[in-house]
Amino acid sequence: MSMKFLSRGLLLAMTVPALLTAGCGATGSGQAMKGAASPASPTGTDTGMYESPMPGDSGTASPTGTAGAMTSPRAVVEQFYKALDEGEAQKAAKMFTSDGVAAVQGKDTAEGMQALTDVFEDAKVEGTPNIEESEAMGKAAFVSATVDSTRGFFLLANEGGSWKIDRYMSNSSSD
Repeated sequence: MSMKFLSRGLLLAMTVPALLTAGCGATGSGQAMKGAASPASPTGTDTGMYESPMPGDSGTASPTGTAGAMTSPRAVVEQFYKALDEGEAQKAAKMFTSDGVAAVQGKDTAEGMQALTDVFEDAKVEGTPNIEESEAMGKAAFVSATVDSTRGFFLLANEGGSWKIDRYMSNSSSD
């Protein structure tokens, strides 16, 4: 079994209970999000939960690495929300791995650069994200964050020393 699948499997085993508790339990309906699979196509303050940075992790963009290289999952998520705040859908999509997937409430699941760009076109999120949890383990990480009433859950992968969003799920809490 490849390390990629092993690390993803371990990360999912840790995060599925959190998704079920946070996403589905919050709506009371048992369904956190709606959406159908689409075909593949061409700084907030810490709330006291926990943050486990990688060794040497400053939580900021790397000054000596490649342009745009991010050294922490938290920094990637903060930049993602900044891109959405600025209406930069393509910039937000480029923060994903080549096979990245986004499941945004009320929209079809997006996979691939064009589908990700399309789903973020009108997904403007205003405000500073509140990073609730951030945990990195080797080449995989997860981050949960909120902006206003929108909750986001991110699975990230470290590719060549730079963190990229691999899976993203968001929904809004119902009142």
